[in-house]
Amino acid sequence: MAGPSVFRKLTFTLVTSLVIFGSVEAGLRAAGWPQPTGRFAHREVYWVSDPGLSEKVFPHNEEGRSFKVSTDANGLRAPLHAQDKPAGTSRILTLGCSTTFGWGVDDAESYPARLEALYREAGRSNVEVINGGQPGYTSFQGLWLWSETLRHYSPDVVLIGYVVQDARRAAYTDRSQAALQQDARFLKDNVLYQMRTYLGLRALLGGIQIKAKERTEGGEEGEFRVPPEDYAHNLRALVSAVREIGATPVLFGYPLEREGYTGLHRRILAAAGTELGAAVFDPQAEMERESNARTLYFPRDRGHANAEGNDLIARQVFAFLEKEALLGASP
Repeated sequence: MAGPSVFRKLTFTLVTSLVIFGSVEAGLRAAGWPQPTGRFAHREVYWVSDPGLSEKVFPHNEEGRSFKVSTDANGLRAPLHAQDKPAGTSRILTLGCSTTFGWGVDDAESYPARLEALYREAGRSNVEVINGGQPGYTSFQGLWLWSETLRHYSPDVVLIGYVVQDARRAAYTDRSQAALQQDARFLKDNVLYQMRTYLGLRALLGGIQIKAKERTEGGEEGEFRVPPEDYAHNLRALVSAVREIGATPVLFGYPLEREGYTGLHRRILAAAGTELGAAVFDPQAEMERESNARTLYFPRDRGHANAEGNDLIARQVFAFLEKEALLGASP
């Protein structure tokens, strides 16, 4: 049995450790370390489109082109539906960035809107599509928006379409920006990141990026906005969260005109599907073949599909969901 002397030694050791830790923490805070060097790619870590828009006109960088955007009370783009799901309704939720949002095309021309229209044409008027795409989003922001808003729409099938922005290069990773800006919404679920001592250790171990890695014109420098290990973690978390509400997750490799810089993240997406036993749909190869024969993306904004491209993506998704009978068999 430990005697009083042993207890006193343990107490002394504990108190001494706390004093040393407190001194280190206070010193780091006084020195303002760690601090980022260089500018972030975006001002905030989390954002959402303005709510309550009604066909607001947005300019597009195609010469003389604009497009109209409508959003609901939560900033989700049309097709507009109440947050509470009506009885007897099946819902598909599409997650992604501006490509899913439908940047450059009118409300009815985005792929989620076209997907809903295809179900209407097939006689399934009880199927609603919720456009969860937000410009600039990665899976990092997507996890937050899912927890804050998207899960409340009670989807039955969720297309997890984060790949385009996750694979982009930036001066800082999204997680590094959240930690360094001490964003309260990030710290709520990551309280250790409030301590400078912890941040310093994570920086030394490579878990937090302090020094900016600027992009070259060719985009080869810099960090992935969501590095491979973070991307895999986010996919696991999203699949788990979707299943928690009884919905079916589908890992969706949103197709670009060319695979290009997204190749690594697409391979991770496919591997995650195998690991998690989740359906994976990546029509990238088919889209590239189609793009060789017709113009499916904007000439000056080749990262975004035009109206014809959005329609084709919607048809690809519709065919996959029907083949897999993820909303039940068609009547």
